[in-house]
Amino acid sequence: MRFAILDGFRGFFLLFMMIAHANAYLNAPLGRFNHHYFGWVEDAQGFVFISGLVVALVYSRRLLRKGEAAMREGIGARIRKIYTYHAALILLFLACALLLPLIGIQANILRQQAAEPFVFTLASLFLMTGTMHMGILPMYLFFMIATPAVLVMFKTGRAPVVLAGSIALWLLAQTGWPDLMQLPVEAAAAAAGHPFNIGIYFNIFGWQALFVAGLWIGWLAANRRLDLNRLKAPEMQQVFWIALAAFLILGVFDVMAYTGWGSEGWRRMVFASIDRGNLHVIYVVAFAVNLYLVTWLVVAGPASDWRGLALVGRFVGWLFTRNALVTLGQHSLQIFVAHIVLVYALSLWAQDREPLAPMAANLLLLGSIAPLYAVAWLHDRVKERRALAAEARA
Repeated sequence: MRFAILDGFRGFFLLFMMIAHANAYLNAPLGRFNHHYFGWVEDAQGFVFISGLVVALVYSRRLLRKGEAAMREGIGARIRKIYTYHAALILLFLACALLLPLIGIQANILRQQAAEPFVFTLASLFLMTGTMHMGILPMYLFFMIATPAVLVMFKTGRAPVVLAGSIALWLLAQTGWPDLMQLPVEAAAAAAGHPFNIGIYFNIFGWQALFVAGLWIGWLAANRRLDLNRLKAPEMQQVFWIALAAFLILGVFDVMAYTGWGSEGWRRMVFASIDRGNLHVIYVVAFAVNLYLVTWLVVAGPASDWRGLALVGRFVGWLFTRNALVTLGQHSLQIFVAHIVLVYALSLWAQDREPLAPMAANLLLLGSIAPLYAVAWLHDRVKERRALAAEARA
């Protein structure tokens, strides 16, 4: 059983992930009209949380109905599939790093792989490092590896231990110690004559908090212990207004920090403490605020006495169940991989060019979305052929 709205949210995050990454190279005016520019919640946070929620929904049911062995088998198959895509991307980029210089093209985005093809590729395959924008796949693999144990602990009543451990790991990430542990490895590699960067950008000790939160909510939903109807109580609308105020304050602070308001010293002080890679507390608070706002609007908003809130609630529910978003979410792994390939191609195309005119940049940005739907259509056709072949064998 699939929940269209969850696929819709995942599709939304993938769509705007593509827009944000592509716009880093196109600088299109249209690309700046997205949620990345107001508040501290971006697509990666939502994608990781929704992924944890969906994983728990799927495999908690398997655990409850078929047992632990079946659950582990299903998750193991998913891990193998994700790793296959991950390895294919790494080997594709290795081929590009080795072959492009032969025709006089130096790919800046692949410079580490070109400089240390064997060592960097091997480290990438072992999930120790990766090229730009690749961090979500290895991080997701680490989370999936831990998921069977987490679900079993939920089942045996040890959820408080899991949640406390998740908070402790997040706090560990904020100390910066996991980042410091990379330095001796990098120093040893450099001393051996193979200098390259360790790390996948995302600190898994910090970001696991979002995935575990998704797992916990998904577990509750799979066990029919998640009662969202409580959000329809009148007092929860008051909480909505408080959350909305917090959202606006966080958004203004984001704009101030990123657009140059205030002194240069103030901005340096702000950014010295805020680390997206470690999932700084401001990202956690902002995500919780946004999660409550959106959930309340979907569940309770349409029935609100405030006509404006009712309209917004119906619109949010309508928007995230549109086929244009749901389709992307239903093929999330393939779409994520396709977006990486497209962004790398854009990077290669743009690296030695003059900035595009605004209209041309806008058109190219919009055009970059179309291949994602082509990949979704192609993956659907592949699944249909496999299903027909399976029926023929039966």
